[in-house]
This record gives sequence, structure tokens and C-alpha cells, in this order.
Amino acid sequence: MLIAAIAVLAAACGSAEPEIIAIRASSDPAVGDSRFLFAVNEIDGTRRGSPDEIVTVTATSLAQPEKSYELPTEFVWIVPNGIGLYKAEIPWDTGGQWEIDFEISTGEETQPFLVFVGDEPTTVAIGEEAPLVATPTVADTPIEDLSTDFPIDERFYQVSLDEALANGRQTVAIFATPAFCTSAACGPMMNQVKDMAGAYPDVNWVHVEVYQGFNEADFAPDVDHLVPAVTEFGLPSEPWIFVMDEQGVVSARLEGVLAPGELEELLDA
Repeated sequence: MLIAAIAVLAAACGSAEPEIIAIRASSDPAVGDSRFLFAVNEIDGTRRGSPDEIVTVTATSLAQPEKSYELPTEFVWIVPNGIGLYKAEIPWDTGGQWEIDFEISTGEETQPFLVFVGDEPTTVAIGEEAPLVATPTVADTPIEDLSTDFPIDERFYQVSLDEALANGRQTVAIFATPAFCTSAACGPMMNQVKDMAGAYPDVNWVHVEVYQGFNEADFAPDVDHLVPAVTEFGLPSEPWIFVMDEQGVVSARLEGVLAPGELEELLDA
């Protein structure tokens, strides 16, 4: 469900036919956040992007053109040496339409695109208390019904999310469905957090499988099978990671991919 709809394209300058377009991968840009993800494609749909293809962006508010920021990006693999996304930290300080112009180090022609930035996110926002919603654990549910991940790591199903948010520890909740993920990003993100969880034994690690009933014969990955936590957190896509502090307040919301060291920096802070 990771939204990667082709962004609305602004009119190209000059007569040259653009060779490179951007595909937005952030489903919920909003004032007060800055993390923005996008893919780079050739005009025929061929996927591009690598650490060797450097991309810079200029983000300009259409309502307030004086708000314009030229920024670097970081390329982040979804599947190592396979596909990835560019990540920019854009200070969305006003809502409405923003134009994103980007340049690629290969010198190919690019097409600017528009992004609508909400005044508030649809998900739980940074600074808000996370909803106290129960999630299944190994104590009440067979392990094979807890997750579509493989292999299943039981450390992520020891404590219900509502209990984790009230036990005075930092909490990392990852919303992902490795078996039904349309973006191919859920499994890789799960592997990243599983690899780092052991280094943070005092943190609550909770995986929330996006769908319920996935082992039933008539199952379909649709809205009727979403688990309550997905609805309570207002997720428009997957995968997502939410980091909550010791009081259960959201300190970070991370969609789609994790850059190397990105989550560790948040937890260490």
C-alpha cells in the first residue's frame, strides 16, 4: 500500500523533452515534518537511482514563493543494489502546493512536479500522544497468526502496543505486511529493525501486522481486514515506523525506507 502515485507534473521549461521524472513515495507530507521520499524514473518507466546518481532539489511554495529551499538528497536502498528512493529533508513550513524542481548529476533533462502539503498529517503527528490500542502477542495468539514476516522474530510480539506505551520505555512500532506489501519495502524494513533491536534491549519493539485473518481461506488484503491499530494511527500506506518516547508521545514518523543510522540516531537522542 505504499503510495507511489506519479506526482502531478508542472509545465516543463523550454522545448527539450524531459528524460527523467519523479514518482512521489511519501503519502502524507504535512507541515511540521520534513522527511520526503521520491523515486526517479526514465520517461518510459525504467527505474533509476543509485548512490552514484546525485540528486538535488529546490522546493518552492506556490502560495508563498519566498519560501524556497535548495537541498541535497540521500539515496536509500529499498532492496540493496536493486531499487531505492531519494530522501530529502524539506522544511514544510506552510501548507498547500509546493513545486519540486530536481537536478540529476548525469545532466539529463528533468520534469518538475507538485506536492500537496497538508496543514496536519493524516497519521498521528509528531508531538501527539500515540493511541493506546491493543495488539496481539505470543501470550494470546499462535505465532503463525501474528505476522506474515519470515522468519518470525518473537521479540516483536512480547508486549501489546498499548502496554508498551504505558511502561515508561521508548517504543518503536513498525507497521508492515511483508507478504502483502505492494511496495516491496516491508520485508527489508522488518529486516533492518530486527538487526538493530538487540542493541536496544530497553526499547519496546512492536511489529503490527497490517492485516488480520491472513491465514483464513477467504482472506483478501483489503480495508475489511485492516487491524485496529492501522486505523487508529491513520495510516494511508505501509510500511511505517513510529517512535514514541517514555511518555508515549510520538517523536518520529518514518515511512517507506530507513536510511543507514536513521533510526539509531533517533533512539540515541
